Amino acid sequence: MTDRLRIFVVDDDPLILDMLAAILADVGHLETFSSGEACLARLAEAKPDLFLLDVSMPVMDGYDLCRRLKDDWETQHIPVLFVSGHDDTETRLLCYEAGGDDFIQKPFEPAELLGKLKVASRILAEKKALNEQAGYAQRTAMAAMVSMGELGVVLQFLSKSFACNTVDELASELLNAMRQYDLLAAVQMRLGDQTLSLSQNGRDVPLEVSVLNHVRESGRIFQFKSRCVFNYGRVTLMVNNMPLDDAERSGRIRDNGALLAEGADARLRAIESEMLAQHRRAGIEKALPRLYGTLDGVQANYRRNCFELTQVMIDFQETLTKAFVHLGLMEKQEEQVANMANDFMMRVVGTQDASLEIVCQLERLAEDLKVLLKT
Repeated sequence: MTDRLRIFVVDDDPLILDMLAAILADVGHLETFSSGEACLARLAEAKPDLFLLDVSMPVMDGYDLCRRLKDDWETQHIPVLFVSGHDDTETRLLCYEAGGDDFIQKPFEPAELLGKLKVASRILAEKKALNEQAGYAQRTAMAAMVSMGELGVVLQFLSKSFACNTVDELASELLNAMRQYDLLAAVQMRLGDQTLSLSQNGRDVPLEVSVLNHVRESGRIFQFKSRCVFNYGRVTLMVNNMPLDDAERSGRIRDNGALLAEGADARLRAIESEMLAQHRRAGIEKALPRLYGTLDGVQANYRRNCFELTQVMIDFQETLTKAFVHLGLMEKQEEQVANMANDFMMRVVGTQDASLEIVCQLERLAEDLKVLLKT
């Protein structure tokens, strides 16, 4: 880490505070607080780059403190890393619902914590860039909503998806579509060995990845509280702020969200097919020069063999004619031997012609492959 992070650590255990101060002394400027109230009071004077919050504390626990931080526009953009002795789905979901960005279980190794902070530093930089993009995207989305209905958003996404050639482009377009509904969403797309998780918080945010991995096997459409998950093939779309107070709008969002996720999955499969086709095309382009080189070698070898075989047959005929003088054969016997020799020579010539036909077939195949590359 080249930049020193300003970190506010909140924990009611003095031993934990001392240990964290020792671990993070060289990587960041630490301020420690034994309660959430003390931390909030300090925020009136200074703001950190990152919060490190204990989950279990008296009076105000880590969840409550995180929610207050996320409700304040001055601190809502600051990443929150939770620390807890519990590592189960319920605890992780509560951290995620409170607005947390990452999670670490007690007891933890110093290397693990330092690694988490490195990820947080990267997320801070990505958030800054994404916020700038989001401002422009939001203005564009609001203008688009004036001229199109909710179904038009789906049609617009399907149209734009055809121009997406990568997983990142497709995921960004899907999130842009959800923003046009004034919805905050996270999406995970899986293509071969590649898995991408993206949201307004950034790319591959650890706690977000953990939640998406948990809900990807929860059925086609799965809703819990204000969140709704759409699973279609290799796409998992999670809406974080379903309008539960408006049942009619929630129903439309469920319908349109399913269409968007299904369309994204269809395009993702098409991208995979296009990547496979490009890979095969590259293989053909690489193989063609070798094929033409091999054909040139076969043709040269064929011509050389034909010349040598012709010379052998001429020598054989001359030798056989001379031998007749010394063999003492009758004319009819000489004719029979000559006919047998001619018959075998014609069979050898036929074999050579068959070899030439194979060479011609290979040439036609090479030309067909060359034509396919041009289409």
